[in-house]
Amino acid sequence: MGKKKNKNKPSGAVKTAAKTEKKLANKLKKELADLGEEDIAKVVAQIESEEAKRLAAKEKNLPGPPSPRAYATLTPHPTNNELILFGGEFHDGQKTQVYNELLFYNPSNNVWRRMKAPGAPPPRSAHQAVTTPANKGELWIFGGEFTSLSESQFYHYKDLWCFSLAENKWEKVTAAGGPSARSGHRMALVGRRLLVFGGYTDDGRECRYFDDAHCFCLDTRLWTRLAPAGKGPSPRSACVMVPAGSDSVVIYGGFSRVREGRSERGVTHADLWRLTERPGGGGWQWRALRGGGAGAPPPRAQLAAALNAHQARAYVFGGVTDVEETEEELRGEMSDDLHLLDLESGKWHRVTLRTPTAPAVTRPAPEPARAAPAETVTVITDEVFTMKLGGAPAPPAAPGPPADAATAAAPAPPGPCARMSAMMAVQRSVLYIYGGVLEKDDKQFCLSDMYSLDLHKLTEWRTLAEQPALPAWLGSDSDSGSWRSGSDSDHSDSDSCTDSDQ
Repeated sequence: MGKKKNKNKPSGAVKTAAKTEKKLANKLKKELADLGEEDIAKVVAQIESEEAKRLAAKEKNLPGPPSPRAYATLTPHPTNNELILFGGEFHDGQKTQVYNELLFYNPSNNVWRRMKAPGAPPPRSAHQAVTTPANKGELWIFGGEFTSLSESQFYHYKDLWCFSLAENKWEKVTAAGGPSARSGHRMALVGRRLLVFGGYTDDGRECRYFDDAHCFCLDTRLWTRLAPAGKGPSPRSACVMVPAGSDSVVIYGGFSRVREGRSERGVTHADLWRLTERPGGGGWQWRALRGGGAGAPPPRAQLAAALNAHQARAYVFGGVTDVEETEEELRGEMSDDLHLLDLESGKWHRVTLRTPTAPAVTRPAPEPARAAPAETVTVITDEVFTMKLGGAPAPPAAPGPPADAATAAAPAPPGPCARMSAMMAVQRSVLYIYGGVLEKDDKQFCLSDMYSLDLHKLTEWRTLAEQPALPAWLGSDSDSGSWRSGSDSDHSDSDSCTDSDQ
């Protein structure tokens, strides 16, 4: 008989991999020592331990809006006329600050308050949050990422947290079988279940995008990985996902990177999907929707999204499109468009506000204009208002004399400027937008302005907090590409994820 092999003895490939991992770990340890930083996993554990020592909740009104940030969550309170903001990050070109602040906004008096409650989660951005009125109100948070100040380390979470709005305390929910660590994913409340889809993770050596869907039952507190029938969307992060009734979600767009040989190419998606639970507990099924049309937003990353559940509509705002100028340079074009998605029909409409009629100004008679081609116009009517959407754009104004004191044009109406990664929510038929990222002169600035729009009237944006002077940008112009592509945080290396990922 031949000599028996030791099945427990590691192979040469396993030994080589172990040595490589050890070398990388030692290299990282040396680099962190040079930077004066601890291992990020230890930092996260220390923060969580310190938060657990808090014995009682404390709240305090803020003198103004929160500090500038992006990649936070803005969620409607399930029972009160309030909004809940959690987490987010601020980047100045050199350092990144990540938050775990829990903030409440009261639209009635335009006041923010900060709640420091026992057992809070560690700081994070690019996470997801939903609320439910159950148990007198709960806020649920899953995943996200933490970034060291120098951006040399990134930590992705796979934890699930519940904040009791009645008792003002946090609970870390332990349940096996949940999604892997990720950020840039999307989460929606469907009935009594949390649905999680997509996202990405980056360990500094490899960036992975996900197309998996998971369900967490709030009653049994159990995770289930879904296996929907049919072909679904490709792996992606930073998509739009909103619930459509109690048995389905609608998913639009997103961002991913596709490897081609030894290089990578960013892809901004513009497809529309519905994930529906079959009747009688028959599982779930993917279905591609046509979408598109004249009212659909073009391919963009980092659109803000909010649900108006009473009217089965979702609103999306802003976003960024990368325009290739050379083989090595990209220019980001940001948007201030507001679009509406009818969740029942799957059709898009561009929202144009109704402006008050301006006073007449005497001008020379214009030349007769050629008639514009006929175009379909959609009129949406409910018991409260009628809104005209789509159709041909208004013809350009006829040329007139140079503006002077008598004929000067009216100032531009207030409203959020073009941006990406804004926080947006609908509460009691009012749309709110806070913060986000503005690109200016090849630099990216976190914002702290806030606006509201009455969805019944649709006449004008109301400014709730003006943007003060832009924060100082401490990075070089070459650093500005780190937030350009629309993700929640940039990992700098050319082989890693870019900013469209979250």
